[in-house]
Amino acid sequence: MSASSVALRAPAKINLALHVTGRRPDGYHLLDSIAVFADVADRITIEPGEKFVLSLSGPFAKHAPGDASDLAHRAANAFFAHTGLASACSIRVEKNIPAGAGLGGGSADAAAVLAGLNQCLDAGVSPEALDALGLELGADVPMCLQGRTLRARGIGEAIEYLDGWPPLPLVLVWPGRTVSTAEVFKSLARRDNSPLPEPPATPRGVGDVATWLATCRNDLEPPACAIAPEVATVLDALRDTSGCLLARMSGSGSACFGLYEDAEFAEAAAGRIAASRPKWWTRATTAA
Repeated sequence: MSASSVALRAPAKINLALHVTGRRPDGYHLLDSIAVFADVADRITIEPGEKFVLSLSGPFAKHAPGDASDLAHRAANAFFAHTGLASACSIRVEKNIPAGAGLGGGSADAAAVLAGLNQCLDAGVSPEALDALGLELGADVPMCLQGRTLRARGIGEAIEYLDGWPPLPLVLVWPGRTVSTAEVFKSLARRDNSPLPEPPATPRGVGDVATWLATCRNDLEPPACAIAPEVATVLDALRDTSGCLLARMSGSGSACFGLYEDAEFAEAAAGRIAASRPKWWTRATTAA
């Protein structure tokens, strides 16, 4: 076994559609979701060291716990417990994704830590074993380990790639309000909703994707809007911009996305929203 430094991106995960289709006896909700991954990303650096150290930096570091409850810390503990390797390394996490926004920042960090430790320590853990470790940490982690356009079912472990989809010009907006995922799920009107309609395998462009997404939902959006009215305000702001084909909340919120005809429309929309709402976090990005 050898050890070397690695640096990885941990991209934001956007749920373009999310249907809640049931609930298992153990309390886990069953989902059917389309996820894409943005250019906006946390950055993870892992280096061999004499002892385990986790440090956080970046604009959203203060919103993350940074202690043993942090998903990045838990991912490292899970990896070392699985491999039996000594936990001697330094992990630096640059937090660029808002925490508690439904963009999977913590899950993306955990996925990058698992993959990065495997690479840094040349541990040889199989992709299947990494997925299993990730699922123990959270339903989003296996998706983030893939980092490409996908459909996820079950509790997030049943993954199907959508390789024929085009890159999507998006605007991400977070109003600065965190929303409790547990509270959103608790407020669901029903938990046995219909699954997604069959997604197009090879859409001809962004317009085809938007047309199909319009037939879908995010079942968590109504309860999130009731808990945090700011979500509805963000959605209205996105829909009021030129070239917006669809606006929807991502995950359990409170961040939302707008899907645009092209990158120029997305950049213009982001500029307009940032100027009118300077306290919101607003980013134009491309997701795939």
